Amino acid sequence: MRESDTRESICLIVEAAARDANLPLEFFARVIWQESRFQADAVGPMTRSGEHAQGIAQFMPGTASERGLLNPFNPVQALPKSAEFLNELRNQFGNLGLAAAAYNAGPRRVQEWLAGTGGIPDQTRNYVYAITGASIDTWAKTGGAGKGPPSSPPTSCRDLVALLKRAPNPFVAELEQHVELAAAKIWGVQLAAGFDRNKALAMYSRAVTRLSSVIGERDPSLLSSVVRSRGSHAFYQVRIGADTRSEADDLCNRIRKAGGACFVLKNRGVNG
Repeated sequence: MRESDTRESICLIVEAAARDANLPLEFFARVIWQESRFQADAVGPMTRSGEHAQGIAQFMPGTASERGLLNPFNPVQALPKSAEFLNELRNQFGNLGLAAAAYNAGPRRVQEWLAGTGGIPDQTRNYVYAITGASIDTWAKTGGAGKGPPSSPPTSCRDLVALLKRAPNPFVAELEQHVELAAAKIWGVQLAAGFDRNKALAMYSRAVTRLSSVIGERDPSLLSSVVRSRGSHAFYQVRIGADTRSEADDLCNRIRKAGGACFVLKNRGVNG
């Protein structure tokens, strides 16, 4: 797999999570950048309760459990859960600015601040301004009429790829390693395919969002081959690797029972 393919798959997971949660991509990208700088292994400072925020989306252990997030350090699981949570917070508080504040400080603290019975930490004030370009006080005044952040941050998959290229970090390295490991498996459970690489990856990202409880921490591989009947056009297939045919069949059966579509194929060029 080319480096550009891997990085496009990374940003498409972010893009698909934002789209499925009906969030502006630039807003969601800014939240994740502020939380972890896109580092999957990020661990926050210890809180007064003795816990640490974990992973690319910086979920606290209790929140991760409440959201059904099995592994906060797995970006494929954590990013859709993060976008889903932000969308719920936007619905609860009326706009993206207060949603960001609640994501950072906790919904209860924002509720108390709005009710005049508590304060908001300076760190949260800076966080909201960095993401949205407006103060939390401005967001509180606008209520449900508030708009999203300005369009200067990444607004497309291509822009996100450029950001990752400029700032290589463990998030990129980890996913690249995962993809290489998945591609080395003998069997594959195919979840998406097509002549357009980006569309195939986006299709896979949407499937991951719906089927995260079944797919778990398994990693994707992107395979390509030339279909002679279509000239020199490459045909892309996104698969989850498996060591044995029975393992692949079992996973595909569980995906189908959960409402997904898949089929099992042997990966070319892998001996076993």
